[in-house]
Order: sequence, then C-alpha cells, then structure tokens
Amino acid sequence: MSNIKYRALLSAIEEGNLTAAAARLNYTQPGISHMIAALEKELGFSLLIRTKNGVVPTAEAQELIFHIRQLINSEDRILEISDKIKGVEKGIVRIGTFYSVSVYWLPKIIGIFESKYPNISLRLTEGDSSEIINGIREGILDLGFISDPGTEGVDFIPIQTDPIMAVLPANHPLADREVVDIHELTKYPFIYPSENSYEDIYKYIEGDDSIDFDIKYRVKGDEAILAMVGEGLGVSIMPKLLLGDKVHAGHIIKPLSKKYHRTLGIVVRSGKYASPAVKNFIKTALGGLERFK
Repeated sequence: MSNIKYRALLSAIEEGNLTAAAARLNYTQPGISHMIAALEKELGFSLLIRTKNGVVPTAEAQELIFHIRQLINSEDRILEISDKIKGVEKGIVRIGTFYSVSVYWLPKIIGIFESKYPNISLRLTEGDSSEIINGIREGILDLGFISDPGTEGVDFIPIQTDPIMAVLPANHPLADREVVDIHELTKYPFIYPSENSYEDIYKYIEGDDSIDFDIKYRVKGDEAILAMVGEGLGVSIMPKLLLGDKVHAGHIIKPLSKKYHRTLGIVVRSGKYASPAVKNFIKTALGGLERFK
C-alpha cells in the first residue's frame, strides 16, 4: 500500500519547494521530481508551475488537493490501525493551537504523551480559531485547541472555562476595586485586540447590548496591549489563560463582577472516527491537564 506519488505532490505544494519536499519525505530532489512527472503523465495534465521562488500548484492540481489529503489521511489511518492491532503504537498527530495554549498547556501534555508514545510524531501549527477549524475540515489538521466554536460539522470536547479579566493601569480610578463592573470600563478609552488575535472572547460579551466600549486602539498581540495599558493609554479585557504569569509594571488585573468566560477544549472532525494516535493524544491531554489544574 503506497500513495507516495500523491504524497510527493502534496508535500511539494505545502512546502512550495521540491528540495524541502524531498527532505520531508526522506527522498532526493530528483526522486521527488520524477514521481511528480510520472503522476502528471498518469493524469494527463501538469500539476506544478516552477517559479524562481519554488513551485505552485496549477489550477488542475488545486482541484485535487482536498481529495489527495483525504486519500493520504485514509492510508495513514489504515496503517495506524494495523499497527495498533499488531501491538505497535505509531502515527502522526497534526495539532492546531493558539499562543496561550502553546505556552501554558502543550509543553506539559507533550511531555506526558511522548513518554507514553515515543513512536507517534506531533506536528504543531499556530493559528486562530477559524484557521484551525478550516484546517480540520480540509484534513490539514487532526485536532485543535480552541474556544468553543459553536459550529456544526466538528466535535468539540470541553476541557475548562477560562475567565475573562479586566486589565487596568495601576493608578486607574477602578484599581482599588475588589471586582470591576464591565459597564464601568465603557467610560474609559478601550484597547481592543485586532482581527485574528483573541477577538473571539467578545462573542461572550457582545450579547449584552448595554456594553459599548469606547474603542481607541486596535492592537495585535497581548504583550502590546498590556504595555499600552501599563502606560495608561486605556483599559482592556483579556482571558486569564492568556495573561498567564505575565508581569508588567504599570498594570493590574481584576476579576469582573459578572462572570464572563470562554470554554476551552479540543476540536476534531469526528471523535468517533479519529485515528488511534489522535484518540491517544486526546486521552493524554484530558488526563494531563486534570493533573496540572
């Protein structure tokens, strides 16, 4: 069983370079070129356009990419299940994640997982929630760590809630409060995360029509937002996990009087039909995070 020519094509498209594709598959560059040429001959049309910067897929190849991924993923699943039947744990788990999970959760999970399953490889990709969900639907990713997508067509396994906190300058009029009413934040210049940051937390708040922030800045990156708050340029809100153990002079963190939160968890295309390697990773993640709470 082998779809190596399709793997060669997909690797070349994803890497954008024949040499990188060869290294990824442990072949020579001429070997990859030969396989793709043979596939072009079988199919009857060109698949790659050579440029000075590498290779890009032709329009015809673009139509095949989704189906090639499904073919390769199915072959990988068959091999993983066969290995499991034989008592050997092998496979690849492709994981989509965002910054705070990468920093505060994944190192712990990976350490536990690799000690249990040393022959299963992990590949990590950072992105926002929409990129991760699209990657799972297209077969690029096997699972992702995101906040509850609230969408159909994928399975979401909740892990824990992540409170949303007020972030204030240290000398702010609200700084001495035990808790902060979110409506009071609307009276001050507000620093809002830019698109593709952690903007998804606002879906838990924007259902309340009485909250209308005075947005003065849109900023990409939590470090930049914290620095601007520390300089007294405005107030903001951020999820607690993202704040982690960050310490910046000039800002303080306060709980909100109304408990807004996001639900963090693992998203997969189908928990029932996930590969053995993916199921093992999910079990490890759930058990590992419980241990570190």
